[in-house]
Amino acid sequence: MGSNSLKRNYSFIIALSIILATIIIVALVFMRIYRIPFYLIDILGIRNSLVHWLGWLGALFIGLMVPVYSIIKRYVPTKTRIMLKIHVFGNLLSMLAISIHFAHQVTRPANNYPDLGTGIVLYMAMIILVLTGFIQFFGLAKSKIKTLRFLHPAIALTFYLTIIMHVIHGI
Repeated sequence: MGSNSLKRNYSFIIALSIILATIIIVALVFMRIYRIPFYLIDILGIRNSLVHWLGWLGALFIGLMVPVYSIIKRYVPTKTRIMLKIHVFGNLLSMLAISIHFAHQVTRPANNYPDLGTGIVLYMAMIILVLTGFIQFFGLAKSKIKTLRFLHPAIALTFYLTIIMHVIHGI
């Protein structure tokens, strides 16, 4: 087993660990075993819960780093490897933050239940993005790479359009 293969295995284990942690935390929230307390945080004059800020931070990272990665990949190809790792693992951690936000939203009491229209579409787009990116990064479906190379950016566009509508709807 070569050094590159060993690094790839560690990366795969870390990525799977982040996904497993996401699934466990979301399941605990859904079963109402664990909830992040509703602390109001005032950042730049905007009051919101910690859970809401997790959603914002996750979406902000994805929203900014995806185009940054794309630009660096084209104009500074020597930095593509490190940026790809930041892209993959940063987006996995963002998925964790957004999943915590989403799980808290859908388990709110009926008298305080949110309108989930854009949120559900946004969450599904993010899950498809993570899935297609994960499969591409780890080369899990080599015969489908051409399809995924088309689908991944197409879903990213859906994600961006939906996040704009989600924010406008929330305002």
